[in-house]
Amino acid sequence: MTSQRVKNVKVLIFWISLILNILLFLIICFPITEQLYKPLNIGEQPQKAEIIIILSSEAYEIGFPGIATLIRLKKGIELYKQGYAKKIVCAGGIYFERINKSIAEIMKNTLVLFGIPSEDILIQDDTINTYNDITGVIKKFEKTYNFNQSLFVTSSFHTYRVKAILKKKGIDAKVISADPYELTPKIWSERLELFQIIIREYLAICYFKLKGYA
Repeated sequence: MTSQRVKNVKVLIFWISLILNILLFLIICFPITEQLYKPLNIGEQPQKAEIIIILSSEAYEIGFPGIATLIRLKKGIELYKQGYAKKIVCAGGIYFERINKSIAEIMKNTLVLFGIPSEDILIQDDTINTYNDITGVIKKFEKTYNFNQSLFVTSSFHTYRVKAILKKKGIDAKVISADPYELTPKIWSERLELFQIIIREYLAICYFKLKGYA
């Protein structure tokens, strides 16, 4: 490699590094993430329903729900105990071989620990992404419940995509936002992680639009 090419590469690396550091500074110090977040949160007010559907996020292989899933479960518990519906569906088919359980089963066990009767909890664990989770729930329970009278619970930034999927399917369900805990990052790395979550959500929306899912 000639000295000129080496110099050009160094200049390119410098500018890339500078741009990335400026971007990082803006993300951490200015409310860019919050502005990107706002259009994603279209959470609605709950109404009396036949069933509550809690969509999964993540869980740990030792059998505990991840923080996002736990926050969604918390909202589902509140809705159930406030009398909005008498049945809950836990949706999510990610399977953990170590404990021989799906994420939906982990969610059900957690609900039982918080006092929800086991007979009032249903599961749908045949699918592993948002679109298929919703499709699977509807297909499995549509003969039993009217999904126009249902509440779908998910994270606040996820509500736009869930609502778009339901509209595409002609279902007028209410999409309920779990508590937006992610909007109160305590350290800069959490703020950066939130930005990554929001960008991934926009990319997922674009993908779903291209696939005709939403």
